[in-house]
Amino acid sequence: MITGVLLPFAFCSALLLHPVHETYAELEWNADSRSCEVALRIHVLDEQWMRRSIDAEINSNWQADYLRKHVYFDRKIVKGDDGKEVATGKPIQWIGRKVEGAHAWWFFEVECKDSEPPKSVDNRLLFDREANYQHRVVVLGQKDDTGKSPSGVITLRHPSLKLSLGAPH
Repeated sequence: MITGVLLPFAFCSALLLHPVHETYAELEWNADSRSCEVALRIHVLDEQWMRRSIDAEINSNWQADYLRKHVYFDRKIVKGDDGKEVATGKPIQWIGRKVEGAHAWWFFEVECKDSEPPKSVDNRLLFDREANYQHRVVVLGQKDDTGKSPSGVITLRHPSLKLSLGAPH
């Protein structure tokens, strides 16, 4: 009797001690606004860690600043004002945030002034917190050969993912 109660408790406790380190993102191309719309779900504890990890004073737009330093659509390396090489990508515009249970959804758009959807995403979020972090990406409005929305996983070893956004097929 005690074993029947303790085994499930021990199993559940082990799961709580080994949390899943993952974000989930949905991307969709909006031809009218010439932007890639993104909904990113993160755990609120990871969000709190990100906020604490910023050295500068926290402002109301800290999430956008954090994203711009860790997520790049069509990433390229350019020379900064100080002559050092820095990563950059298509501009990110913060839309807002919504809490849903233990997760927060971050909503933002990737501006595509050239009217071309991004061809790749490079995500470096939270790898400095946990090296085995995973970022799941799902492209909405598209279907692959199996009839499912194309998706992929970004990891520390593979921080970039090719994207196929645009007119649905």
